[in-house]
Amino acid sequence: MEKEEMEKQKTKVVTKSAIRFSNFFTKIKVLANKVLFPDDIKCCFCGVDIPNFDERPYCDRCAKTLPFNVGHKCVICDQPIESEAIVCDFCQKEKRYFKKAFCPFLYEGAVKKTILAFKDNNQRYRAKAFAKIISNCLSDIKIDFVTYIPMTDKKQKKRSFNQSQLLAEEIAKILQKPVYSCFEKRRDLKAQKNLTYRQRREALVGTYTLKQVKLKKTDNVLLVDDVITTCATVGYCSGLLYPKVNNIYVCAIARETFKGKNERKDL
Repeated sequence: MEKEEMEKQKTKVVTKSAIRFSNFFTKIKVLANKVLFPDDIKCCFCGVDIPNFDERPYCDRCAKTLPFNVGHKCVICDQPIESEAIVCDFCQKEKRYFKKAFCPFLYEGAVKKTILAFKDNNQRYRAKAFAKIISNCLSDIKIDFVTYIPMTDKKQKKRSFNQSQLLAEEIAKILQKPVYSCFEKRRDLKAQKNLTYRQRREALVGTYTLKQVKLKKTDNVLLVDDVITTCATVGYCSGLLYPKVNNIYVCAIARETFKGKNERKDL
């Protein structure tokens, strides 16, 4: 019994040492990124030096090829639409609890590659540039506080940060507004890629809950996510806030055109 207990203690020590080493390595990696890629002098897409980061955090060469979301699009959800309508099919048939979405890019090409690097390769330094680009879209709206789509504790520990929270904090600095953690995510969902909008929405029930936060009916809220595809997630969380605040706006770095199965039949 004593031998087994000693082995257990050794295992705990090794595990704690591994966690400490992993955290130390992550900090070194973040510091190295800051040194190699300062977040206020380089293009956030290709890394070349630029003279006017505060005005535009990307270079002239990238500006010519980036997929900006500037075409004909829905006035509510920012989804590109091919018809002459000003509101997309989804927003015509589904109640939107948010007033308007702001997504400066389409989720493709260099933008998609950079967002994935930001999220999956711990490139947190990109958040400042993305926040600057998003905030440039928000000049005509009134915001009282900023919030964000949360992760489960398990997933956040694995990634070491929540990209939506980091974006929200950087946007809030620019807007000079507070950031509140309004939601809790209780479970991770399975891959949503091949699900219809209705299936995605049903899967969200009970996934997010509203925390006990002080809200006022006069509050205008900005809800931040990294990428918006169907608006299912931001729509669900907006619905939790809707009875307690004045207006809800949502934003993300990019808007992905929804290509789920039976898209038209499942509006």
